[in-house]
Amino acid sequence: MAGADAGSAHAFSDPFRAARWGVSHEFTAGYTGGVDQQLRYTFSPEGSMTDGFTATIRILQEMTSKYSTHPEVVQFTRRLFNARKVRNHDELGEIFSLVNYFQGTFTTSTPDDQIGTPLLKGDKGSYRYQKDPYGAELFQAPTKVLRDIQAGESGADCDDIAACAAACLAAAGYPAMLLIVDADAGNPGAYNHVMLSSKTSQPNEMFGDEWFPIELIHPFRPGHSVRITQYIPLIVEPWDVNRREQGLIPSRFR
Repeated sequence: MAGADAGSAHAFSDPFRAARWGVSHEFTAGYTGGVDQQLRYTFSPEGSMTDGFTATIRILQEMTSKYSTHPEVVQFTRRLFNARKVRNHDELGEIFSLVNYFQGTFTTSTPDDQIGTPLLKGDKGSYRYQKDPYGAELFQAPTKVLRDIQAGESGADCDDIAACAAACLAAAGYPAMLLIVDADAGNPGAYNHVMLSSKTSQPNEMFGDEWFPIELIHPFRPGHSVRITQYIPLIVEPWDVNRREQGLIPSRFR
C-alpha cells in the first residue's frame, strides 16, 4: 500500500494530508507530493478479496466524509444548481442535476456528435469512465475528479465517481450509500460494480421517503438498477436508514 504520483494541484490538501484513508497502522503509507491528488493502493497477495474490499470501502467512507464539506465541493453544487435553474426545495431536481452531470456525455446513449460535450458552462469536457492502472487500485480525491472534468481531462472508475458524487450529494444536504450490484450476470454476487443510493429529506412524488438507486456509469435513470445485493453507508445518519436497507447492510459496515 503506498501513495504515488506527483502533481501540482493539491486536492488532498491540509488537513487531509495526514489522513490514513482506511490504511491500517500495521502498514506504512509512503506519501509523496502526489498524495495531495490521489492515493495508489496495492493489495498484498496474501490478503483475501474480502479484506481488500473492506479496506476499499473504508477509504471511500473516509474520503466522502472529509470532502462533503470541502469548500470546492460545496461551491460546485451551488454553481450546478444555479446553472440548471433548480427551484428552492426541489430536492429531486437537485439530485437529478448531480446524476446527469456525473453520468457525463461518453455513455452508450450519447449521439456521436455530442460525445464529450461539457454539461456546465466553463467546463471543457465531461465525465469519462476509465479503469484504474493495471494491478493497482487508484483513489482520486473528489476535488481532483471535479477539476479533471472541468479541464476536459476526465478519467475515473466507478468508485472514484461514486465517492465524488456522494461527497457532492452530502454537500447539497443528502445522504449517500453505496450499492453493490450484480452487474455481471455470469458472476452473481461478485464485487464488480458499485452504484449510489440516496433519498430526499421530504417525501417526493416518485420515491416517497424511500432510498432509490443512482447509476453513474451507464445511462440509467434514477430509480433504475440491476439487482442490488448490498447497501453500504458512506455518509448516512442513523435516522435515514429504514428496516429494508438495514437488512442489506453487512454487519461489519453497520
